[in-house]
Amino acid sequence: MREAGREFESLGAMMESYAETAVRVAMDDHGMTLDYSAESIPRLETVLAARIPVKSSEQEEATRVWGGYFGEIFRRRWPAEWIMAVYPGGQFAMPALEIGGSQIYPLLKVFRRLTMGPGEDLSAFFAKVAGALEGKAQG
Repeated sequence: MREAGREFESLGAMMESYAETAVRVAMDDHGMTLDYSAESIPRLETVLAARIPVKSSEQEEATRVWGGYFGEIFRRRWPAEWIMAVYPGGQFAMPALEIGGSQIYPLLKVFRRLTMGPGEDLSAFFAKVAGALEGKAQG
């Protein structure tokens, strides 16, 4: 897989690379530690709030970087795989996570957070998805 002049062995490797960029930028630019834990999501929210508004020319890259990190929180907690999928009702494939037969779209959620503001709460989204996945595991 090729992205921005770099070669990746898989979509997963590309998304991990974006997540690593997010971790570095959060620390270098905002003094925030992102450690892939659910507890780091409020710090991610703080970083995103400080970076808004995002110029439209930078939205795609910002969505990949911060959405990659947000997705890696899920992937490292549950057995999940990065896939390309079309969001229901959408027209274009985007990176998504396949988790237990379900698909989640962390990049879409982060894009909405960047463009629509704090009403698109990442912590609430994580809690909702976590509850559903944990309910499935117990069911």
